[in-house]
Amino acid sequence: MKKEEFLLALEDVLQMEDPLTEDQILTELDEWDSLSKMAVMAYYKKNFGIAINLNDLKDIQSVQDLIEIAGDNISD
Repeated sequence: MKKEEFLLALEDVLQMEDPLTEDQILTELDEWDSLSKMAVMAYYKKNFGIAINLNDLKDIQSVQDLIEIAGDNISD
């Protein structure tokens, strides 16, 4: 998956109206709540086969952190 595709999918998962950038700090988003975290966990499991738990999400600060978790599943 291309990075642009991931950003669009993440905007959809988070139900964002504004576009996301890689350096966006998630805790600054009103949309970054417990429901959106659950949605991100489900998205990673379904699309990448990566299981993320709530403890993992505590260390995630930015969209770039989410990209890094996906690893080789996301390309430039």
